[in-house]
Amino acid sequence: MSKGRQDHNSLIKHLIDHFTSLGLEVQYANYDKYQKPFPISRHAPDVIAYDRTKKIGYIGEAKVCTELVEQRTKEQLEDYSKKVMKTGDSETTKMPFFIAIPHDCNLKMTQTLKELHLDTRDNIHVMDF
Repeated sequence: MSKGRQDHNSLIKHLIDHFTSLGLEVQYANYDKYQKPFPISRHAPDVIAYDRTKKIGYIGEAKVCTELVEQRTKEQLEDYSKKVMKTGDSETTKMPFFIAIPHDCNLKMTQTLKELHLDTRDNIHVMDF
């Protein structure tokens, strides 16, 4: 699939592959044979992974360009970027939050994060494909 032509499922697959390449255990995903993710605040993300070494969870969300203006997306960005570990060695650490978008959405993603005052959060990682 060429850049800019990514669909939601292919972006989820990119998140899964990225998390796996980091040595994370993908525990839940809206993809193939994975169990469906559970809600975090108001919505369930597309992928939830766990780093057994650092004992911290990772959140992954896939978005196509048209979704970036939706209220649901804004709620997800706000909720997931604030999520902290509640127990264990990583207690009170903000969970890394990865957002997979098509390459063509970079400018709109930047604008959306600025609009929500999330552009300076160091736990948000935008990946384009």
